[in-house]
Amino acid sequence: MPILNEIEKNIEAVSIIKNITEAYHQIANLRMKQIKERVLKTRYFFNELLNICQRVQSASFYSKKKKKSEKIFRKTEKEEIVIFLSANEFFYGSLILDIWKETEKYVSKRKVDLLIVGRIGKYLAERSGWGQKFFYFELDDVEPEKEKISEIFDFIQKYKKIIVFHGVYEKILLQKPKMTEISSYLPSQKKLKKEREDYLFEPSIEEILAFFETEIVNILLSQTIFEHQLAKLASRVISMHEANEKAKETEKKLTMIKQKLKKEKINRKQVEYFGKIIFLQKNE
Repeated sequence: MPILNEIEKNIEAVSIIKNITEAYHQIANLRMKQIKERVLKTRYFFNELLNICQRVQSASFYSKKKKKSEKIFRKTEKEEIVIFLSANEFFYGSLILDIWKETEKYVSKRKVDLLIVGRIGKYLAERSGWGQKFFYFELDDVEPEKEKISEIFDFIQKYKKIIVFHGVYEKILLQKPKMTEISSYLPSQKKLKKEREDYLFEPSIEEILAFFETEIVNILLSQTIFEHQLAKLASRVISMHEANEKAKETEKKLTMIKQKLKKEKINRKQVEYFGKIIFLQKNE
């Protein structure tokens, strides 16, 4: 029976999809737990380092030798760059597209350079129709290469303002786009006044801050990439779970249809059989 054969093929296809989504779900869940521990440890380290750097910034801010308006000690050549962290593969739910929408909204209103990380981001930019040129880098989705991260850092450090659009993990059911400026970390005026202290610096406060600013940008870039990776994996866990549940539901419905068709086939055969008997009895 053609319809029954088609249903059986669909059940087989859905079963394969169910197995694939289950495998993706388990792998993503395992990787998410591993990266989550790493991100939390790095986050703690960075926060402690940032507190030290902000103390040095506070001292510099109130130094009689420097103007209060001067905040950047890194050697920069260009004004602003926007980094869009995407992915190389699909199956991350709507997270990458949501990040792209926020990136596009920001970039379309400003004259800035755009750097895209990941093949999906490149695909979205090329098919957006806006025609803006961009720089492109690629990072591994599973284990971002340190060498590639260093290449990205070397490229962006010449910019005074560095904005990163990325995903952020809040909880297992919530990952959302976030904009982070990794080139600015000067504390608020209130905090500056509260933490004002006098220090002696050797060789000089400018050289120390230049070192700190370079290192902070580097660490913030790495931290943001790993935060984005955690958000991607959590998004994949959820999307694969949902896809697996839909596959199970579809398989169940198709199986019910298959059983119904089989019963209808048996009923038709029985009707035909008894019809023949009645026909023969009438003709005797």
